[in-house]
Amino acid sequence: MERLWFSITDEFGLWSQISFEFEARLPLRNLIWKGGITQTAQFVSQLNARVVVNESVPEDATALLHIYLVALNDTESDTRKAEVRARAKAWSIRQKSPWLIVLVTNSEPPTQGPKFLNMRTTLLDRLRSDIGRKDSDHVVHLQHKQVESWNALFLAIRDQTVQGLEARTSVLGDEIRRMDANRMLPGWNYCKFFVTKERLADLYAALELWDAALAQYDELEAVYEQLPQVQSAWFTEFGASDDFTDLLNVHKKPYRQQLARNTITQFDFCVYLCGQQLRLLVEMKRYAEVVQRAQRLIDGLGAKMHNVSPMFRAAWTYSTCMNVVEICEGVQLAQDDATVRVLAVAKAEFLASARRQLDVLGTMCGRLPAGYLKRSNTRELTQDSESKASEPNLEPISNPVLAEALASDARFDQVYVRTCEQATQYYLDSGRKRFAQVMQGDIAQLHICRERWANAIRVLRPLIPETGDLNVMDVHLAEQQAVCERRLGHTTTCLLLVQRLISSARFLDSSAQSSYANMLEELAHEVPVSQYSTVLFRVGDIAVDYDSTSIAVNIHVQSDVPAALDVQRVEAVLVAGDNDAQQLEIVIDAHNVTLEPGSTRVALTTDSVSCAGRFEVQSVHIFVGNVEFRIPVSNANYRRFVRLNAHPAAPIIELRACANSLVVNIQPLVPIDSMRLWVHDAQSQSVFDDQCMVPEGYRVEDGALVVEAVESSASVEIGLARNPASGSITVYAEYTVDGDLRMLLDTDDIEFAMPVVLTARKLSTHTLLVRAQCSALAPVRVLELCMCDVSIEPVARFLQYGESVTTVCEAEGDKAAISVRFTMLMDAVRMCVYELVAKAASALKLDAHTRYVQRVVLAHVRRTIDAQATVCESRLVCEPVPTLMCGRDVSRLLSALLVVGAHINLDSGPVHTHHSTLSVQSLPIVRVTVSASQLCTVYEETPFVVRVQALCGKRLRVSLVSSQCMVAGAATQQVTIAQDAESMGSCELRFGLVPLVVGFVPVPEIICHEGGLDDQCEWTRVPTQVTSSPSLCVVQNKSVPVVCSVSVVR
Repeated sequence: MERLWFSITDEFGLWSQISFEFEARLPLRNLIWKGGITQTAQFVSQLNARVVVNESVPEDATALLHIYLVALNDTESDTRKAEVRARAKAWSIRQKSPWLIVLVTNSEPPTQGPKFLNMRTTLLDRLRSDIGRKDSDHVVHLQHKQVESWNALFLAIRDQTVQGLEARTSVLGDEIRRMDANRMLPGWNYCKFFVTKERLADLYAALELWDAALAQYDELEAVYEQLPQVQSAWFTEFGASDDFTDLLNVHKKPYRQQLARNTITQFDFCVYLCGQQLRLLVEMKRYAEVVQRAQRLIDGLGAKMHNVSPMFRAAWTYSTCMNVVEICEGVQLAQDDATVRVLAVAKAEFLASARRQLDVLGTMCGRLPAGYLKRSNTRELTQDSESKASEPNLEPISNPVLAEALASDARFDQVYVRTCEQATQYYLDSGRKRFAQVMQGDIAQLHICRERWANAIRVLRPLIPETGDLNVMDVHLAEQQAVCERRLGHTTTCLLLVQRLISSARFLDSSAQSSYANMLEELAHEVPVSQYSTVLFRVGDIAVDYDSTSIAVNIHVQSDVPAALDVQRVEAVLVAGDNDAQQLEIVIDAHNVTLEPGSTRVALTTDSVSCAGRFEVQSVHIFVGNVEFRIPVSNANYRRFVRLNAHPAAPIIELRACANSLVVNIQPLVPIDSMRLWVHDAQSQSVFDDQCMVPEGYRVEDGALVVEAVESSASVEIGLARNPASGSITVYAEYTVDGDLRMLLDTDDIEFAMPVVLTARKLSTHTLLVRAQCSALAPVRVLELCMCDVSIEPVARFLQYGESVTTVCEAEGDKAAISVRFTMLMDAVRMCVYELVAKAASALKLDAHTRYVQRVVLAHVRRTIDAQATVCESRLVCEPVPTLMCGRDVSRLLSALLVVGAHINLDSGPVHTHHSTLSVQSLPIVRVTVSASQLCTVYEETPFVVRVQALCGKRLRVSLVSSQCMVAGAATQQVTIAQDAESMGSCELRFGLVPLVVGFVPVPEIICHEGGLDDQCEWTRVPTQVTSSPSLCVVQNKSVPVVCSVSVVR
């Protein structure tokens, strides 16, 4: 930038008197001038100029105004005065730039000569007269003690300065236009044109007209780029000789002198031109353009350095990038300024470029291994880590920081890491986290080069996402960490990284994929025994092979490993997916499997476990070396099921509950050496214990029934010491066949509670009332009641839940041994369903599925049966069974309409006998006194309320109301007795009350007799008929029948 000066000539020692006030009024402000080529009015806010007294202006500066200080007094002689005026005139004649003569006095200008026509001339007038009329405004008077005089002086200075600037600008503009017009003529000199145009640019810059100054340099650059002959004709050579760059220091070299002499090199010219442009842009605070032009300089000069050594090019690029970063760091901006982000990005990019140059310089000077620049292959880096350049090509470097860094590994690492860390911080400030990770990866790679494995891991570990897919940058970082983990012996962590790298194989070449596949197998044998969830394997189609001689499931495993992998074992965990077997879990496996890349069908089989049912495939486990890879198959949103049949060679075990006993039927399909059988009830309690009564040849050990060799069907009845919980039971058996231990898992629904309840009540000393009541939801057919093995009442009818049959017999004592023979409707239905399913499966050639379908259909019948309709209509109609996960043909069998009607033989079911020794209790007695004139009720301590009502004719109605039912709706039972109320007088009626359960509500049943109160009276059994019996749905809804009427026949 050109400097502006006020040149003051003080031959009379006046400056010391006026210097303070003069300099206080500088700089000049708010100037308006018409300068430049366009001749448009421009506003100059202030004009910074320095003052030089009695000295020449420097060559690189411009004198805005020459000021000559003059002092004259009246006391001086005329000769002296004439001499002073002559010296002033001579000085003015020598000046080429604007000038001003200042007459400095303490008062009004002194007068000179005689008075003529009452007028006297002053010394100021004589001085102006000597200078000349046309330059009279160049002479001013200063009374340095008066403010008005000072104002007048500086007004004159402003006018002369503006006039001088306009004149100077006009001259330079004319010269530039002339030279530009001759640009295509021979002998035209670009360097002279540059110097002339730069003088105008400096003048604009001195006036702080930055846009106008920058426009001059941009025009010079355009001419340089548009005329290729300029670059060859007016520059001696390319001349790259200084790698230490300071772009804003335009005085680092005598650039202007070299331009004036046509001795500047092309390299120095480009640096100087860019430096001048950047200097103006910084003044204008256009920082985004600063970094753009700096990058353009680096790219442009770098492309022209064909004959320059790579070391110089790298050193100059590094120095220039760091210099641009220093320029940007010196900028002070508000935090909310949008330029902050732009500068942060620019600084990060320049630092990243500087780091790349350090890679080149470090490799050339032996600070880095020869293969360090092969950044795409980290594995080769470790192999070349010790191969240094044997003869480093060292050239003198003028950048002291860079020269010191290349002198030792420690200093080089320090500069390298600091550069990367600065770039990382600027990338983070600009929101570019992925680029920041690249810088951190470069630091880690340097640690790997120095074999500082732990330091490299410390840098890399936070950069790689713990979950999710890896992108190409993450893969590069993961490769670096895998190398470090492998070197430190962290096989477990290395195995995890290798898995993730293989899963992102699309970013690796074929050799890398093969290398990591081999490393996976090696690490699997080196790590301790462990389990991993992996994404390398996926489970495709799953199908059951029903034609196999074993339990077989074919699973398609999709392997992402790019090479064949030898697997020791593949197993699948199957968990029962229905309520009937919710606690069951089996494992099927295959050994010595080779998983090819892509899909591989693996046949999983087992002979040791037999369990029929619908199972959920929970997970698949792949064992490689010491590692178990777990593949989840089912989750909360997606579940996969298979249906398994029992093993074709597994024995058939059926259980049937009897009174205080359990019958076990074992039907072996192959000879069994020995068997241990566990049965658990609905509450997971073992049914067998040491107190069970077992036949000879069998025993109970640790809750298991021990059975010796079984070659044919066997039936064992086990006497139970307790009554197990009814519902879903689990059967677990361990048996050996030809020395091989096998297991059997099965479930069934067993009703251990007796469906018939026996009660006995004493009516008199030798008379008992015996009742057999149905306590099961499904109907029960009572065949016979016996006392002491003597039939006391053949029945042969079905009873619904809550119904009963009663009889009166003779007996003595407080105990009675009574037995009941009965058969259950569900036994007959079971036999019919099994028969129908077996025939249908045989017709469809699906015999392997018979046992499974029989269980499903029977469970469906149990859920949909209407017991009342079954008894009344003697036929059963079931809706189609819901579609299950099974084969197509099996689905056809299950979805068929099942009609059980004429096939049911109600007499074909097994007959059960229930023996019971009962304690006999006396019945409560209710005495009712009736008179001819008045009916009254006698209440005793009884849970029933007795009402007596006279009817028309000779009849009375006795109503027995349960006090427990009065709130629910006053359920009553009535007995009407023929009796003459008028002639009866006073008599007593005797009733025995027996609770009858109807819909879970006790309602009394009446046993009555006529006669006196002695014990020898004859009791009359009153058969009852329930006209409105509660159905099962009423019981389940806990509703109470409103009224139940019972007719009594004498």
